Amino acid sequence: MKATRLVAAAVATFMACSCGNAKTSSGQEPATEAEGVTTMEIGSIRLITIRDDDGEKRMPNKLFYGKTDSAKVERLSPEGAVPSSVSCFIVEAEGKKALFDTGNGAGRGGMLLKRLKDIGVKPGDIDYLVITHFHGDHIGGMTDNGKPVFTKAEVYVPDAEYTAWQSMDNAGGKAAMETMAAYGDKLRRYQYADALPLGIKPMPAPGHTPGHTVYQMGKLFIAGDLFHGLDLQLKDLNICPSFDMEPTQAIESRKKYVEYVRENKLVTAGMHFPENGVKDSL
Repeated sequence: MKATRLVAAAVATFMACSCGNAKTSSGQEPATEAEGVTTMEIGSIRLITIRDDDGEKRMPNKLFYGKTDSAKVERLSPEGAVPSSVSCFIVEAEGKKALFDTGNGAGRGGMLLKRLKDIGVKPGDIDYLVITHFHGDHIGGMTDNGKPVFTKAEVYVPDAEYTAWQSMDNAGGKAAMETMAAYGDKLRRYQYADALPLGIKPMPAPGHTPGHTVYQMGKLFIAGDLFHGLDLQLKDLNICPSFDMEPTQAIESRKKYVEYVRENKLVTAGMHFPENGVKDSL
């Protein structure tokens, strides 16, 4: 853990610098502002990666076996596990802050709030929450003991995802609805044709969950959970983790958006990408 004065210095740098040394699509290294936090500039926007987990995270090979892929997975991943992470992303543009997903929440070991504090960002500084899907490691940080954490934020969720989880007669569906209800009239259930703040473009990517959604802002692509073990799955896009609710759809979405990212030369941020969660190219 860094000494207090070093963290303070990092915060001061974060608040004052122009990020001339931040990572861009030209391949410069990202600027590390505090432990578990990196920043970079992509065109006119600033992207801040916040690791919600601590230390190195690896997904065991067995999570990707499926019904028939165990031998293939072991061949492609001989180390027995795949580098991963749990990450959230803040995009700063037009003087506003949009937070994409919220991690697990402090009650489940999430580090988001601590790391926001380390860089001088308060929950009330977040203007928009933008959610990729309703799994607990993405919406768990929205509430604390049933109360909203980001009290000033408008919350944007895909209506397709909301409707799907609303119909689930299980603990996950109930928990998701309780989380959404905590935000009252600040909740925005959008359709894919709707205009979102800051020019954020939502795009359907079903399969991981029914309404799983990816986003684009300029040259930035937010991949959500298209990948859980990037190094493994890029070798074979047909490999799915056990978390994908509809594997056939998940494969279709993964292939579609990998092609989209490559054709448009986008920088990709993924919630389970390793290290700082960002790749210049796929």
